Amino acid sequence: MRPRKLSREQLLIQSALCFKQHGYTGASINLLAQACRLSKAAFYYDFSSKDGLLYQILELMHQQLNRSIFQQLRQQHSCPASAYPQIHSTAVQFFSFGGIGCLAGILSAELPNLPEQIQEKLAAIFQDWEQAFYLFFCQCMTAAQARTWAKMSVADYEGAILMSRIRPEISYLDFLQQRILEHLNTAEH
Repeated sequence: MRPRKLSREQLLIQSALCFKQHGYTGASINLLAQACRLSKAAFYYDFSSKDGLLYQILELMHQQLNRSIFQQLRQQHSCPASAYPQIHSTAVQFFSFGGIGCLAGILSAELPNLPEQIQEKLAAIFQDWEQAFYLFFCQCMTAAQARTWAKMSVADYEGAILMSRIRPEISYLDFLQQRILEHLNTAEH
C-alpha cells in the first residue's frame, strides 16, 4: 500500500469537515474517503466504520476542548471577569477556525439518527463543558447561580456558534461575551 499523505489527526480533521458539511446521514464512506484523498479500500484500512471514525473524531475534539477551553475554565482565577476574555477568545478560535469545532452542535441536530455510542459521547462533551463553566462561575456566584449560568452559557455558545454560521455579519459571540462579562462583573461586586 502507498504511504498516505495525511497524518491520522489530519484524516480525522478532514473527515470532521465532511461531517460538518454533509451531516452524519449525508457523509457516506465515499465522501469521507474523497475528503481524505484516499481510495475507499485505503479508507477502510484506517477506519473500520463510519461510526467508529466519528467516535474517534469526537474523542479528539473532546481532548482538544479539555486541553484548551475546559482547562482554562477549571483553573482558579482571582478575578473571573478578567480571565474570561482570554477563555472566550480561545473558544472563538476553536469553534470558528479549529476544523473540528462546532461539530457537536451540528451532529446534535441529527440526534435521532445517531448511534447510541455517538449520542453518549456528545452528551459527555456537553456535560464536561457545563461542569467546567459551573466550576468557573462558582468562583464568584452561589452554587445554584453557577449551575444556572453554566447551563445557559453552554446553550448560548451553541446558539451563538450556529447563528454565526448562518449570519456571519452579526457577531453573536461578541454579544455573548459582553453578557457574560456584565454578569461576572456584577457577581464579583
